[in-house]
Amino acid sequence: AVQACEWLAQLGPIVRESGLVAEELTMPWTRIIQGAAKCEARRRDGKIEPCLLDVEMPCNLVYSVLNAMTTFPSDNSDRTYEALSNALVRRTLFVTGAVDMTGCPEADRGEAVFIGRSNVGKSSLVNMVTNRKSLAYTSKRPGKTQQFNFFTVNDKPDREKEFKYGDFVPGEKDPDSFYIVDLPGVGFAKVPQKIKQEWADFMSEYISKRKTIRVIFHLVDARHGPIDEDMRIMQTIGQNSIKNTKYVVVLTKADKNTKGASSTSGGRVSSDVMDKLREAMKANKVANAPVLLTSAQTKLGRDEMWRYMRLAAEA
Repeated sequence: AVQACEWLAQLGPIVRESGLVAEELTMPWTRIIQGAAKCEARRRDGKIEPCLLDVEMPCNLVYSVLNAMTTFPSDNSDRTYEALSNALVRRTLFVTGAVDMTGCPEADRGEAVFIGRSNVGKSSLVNMVTNRKSLAYTSKRPGKTQQFNFFTVNDKPDREKEFKYGDFVPGEKDPDSFYIVDLPGVGFAKVPQKIKQEWADFMSEYISKRKTIRVIFHLVDARHGPIDEDMRIMQTIGQNSIKNTKYVVVLTKADKNTKGASSTSGGRVSSDVMDKLREAMKANKVANAPVLLTSAQTKLGRDEMWRYMRLAAEA
């Protein structure tokens, strides 16, 4: 199955070049994901083993399907991506809210970090990508997130008992377990300047010293492009030599730039905003970072987000 997905991934670019669209292909991605998820569950239980020892196995077989999917034209199907998210995010749990490095959980797995100014849509995007309605708290009041919130994904079953009651729970986390880290946004946050500075200092220390960070998603509003706070974030990234960490710029709220946006016309970004963004990235020495276009409303960008989220799972 893994090898078949590799062949599909090689075929995808040829399909794109031919001009075929998703509606013409009618690829059964949902069924393929569901089959891979069932196979992965049996592998985690030790009921099956790889039949080809020379094929490199992913931490979750569904990632092989994702590899193939991202090379083909996307139909942004809710059913497909719900199946994908449910296969890759089986259990979630809030671990802790840290205000300094001593409050961070043990660095025993990869971390996917979400950062951006207040009101940029971080919590909505986290919930969209993980197919959870309230994993991260969403609020109309900017600055609601006021600590570094750590969420564990695919930890050992019933681990919440350890956090709530101090009970010892036997077992191990799944091989594809990782942390999602929701950092507080500043800019529009109605908090004292002293608190904002403490957040900034903690962010700089966390990014430079936390060795298990595998991907940093920097969220920027697609309507306006980078503001001063985004420049400071880029500067922090550019000034710190971060090994084994991918920095990704994520343009959010792309649906706001398109009248009647839907799953098939998910959103856009103006050339002026893109020029402004590229200039900011170049000035802050992060010009080579990938840029993704997303919308929590139309679910645009789910596939691209997971291409980089998996880096945390594979750590």
